[in-house]
Amino acid sequence: MTTVLLLMSVVGCTSTGARSRHGQPDPAASAEVVGEMQLEEELHRLDLLEAEIYAHSPSDAPGNPRDRCADGDREVLSRMLAFKLMMGNPQKQSADGKYYGLLQRGTPEELLPAIYLRRYYFEGLLECVRGLTGAEPRDVREEHHVSILTQSNFDAETSRGLVLVDFMTHWCGPCKIMAPELEKLARDHRGEIRVGRLTADRHRELIERFEITTFPMLVLLKDGEVVARNGKYRRYPDLLAWVRDVTSGQSSPSSAHLPRGDQTSAGDAR
Repeated sequence: MTTVLLLMSVVGCTSTGARSRHGQPDPAASAEVVGEMQLEEELHRLDLLEAEIYAHSPSDAPGNPRDRCADGDREVLSRMLAFKLMMGNPQKQSADGKYYGLLQRGTPEELLPAIYLRRYYFEGLLECVRGLTGAEPRDVREEHHVSILTQSNFDAETSRGLVLVDFMTHWCGPCKIMAPELEKLARDHRGEIRVGRLTADRHRELIERFEITTFPMLVLLKDGEVVARNGKYRRYPDLLAWVRDVTSGQSSPSSAHLPRGDQTSAGDAR
């Protein structure tokens, strides 16, 4: 009953568009732009949450706490069921496939309920993993320093100064794991460099414009012009060192050619 009630409440919580303070539709606001930005912000929060789960439970961890929780914890299983019911398929693999397909083609109104339930599931999974590993409660940071980039704001946000753009996709594991590293770079070097993220799943025109074929792909722009690319998963110290090498002229702009194992192709199966 709890799962059914939760599912009904999440389905009913989507916004019908921006309104003025008098309750009437605001003709000056673009519901499409606002909805897309809200969607991307929620996806970023979801990626940070998933990255934290992996940090506490890497795939080579003894007994893999993540798998133990996903397969045996009743609360986690209940939350997973709610997500699968939302996707209309009781098999998790099939539900995930439908979710990733919806990420590419769905509207914010269609996607946000699924994202909320997926986040609810991941929060339960993280709590269980922390219980098994003895990890400290997480430091919740509601303020994010990575800028959300979309088709509508990309040129305005990247046309001035030094901007590092993370071209990522949600079926790329290294892309999501790198999200906290980019947050730290953006937070610790605010004013020196801006960091933005663009979801390839929903912005094919920009992916084609920058000829992005593998993920993750970091593109460093200065006043809107590409100065360097890097296609390898990197932790914060390496990210900072790479940016400083490029801006000081010590690194080649074509530093994106890396071993196949560090990249996910746009044509790879999910």
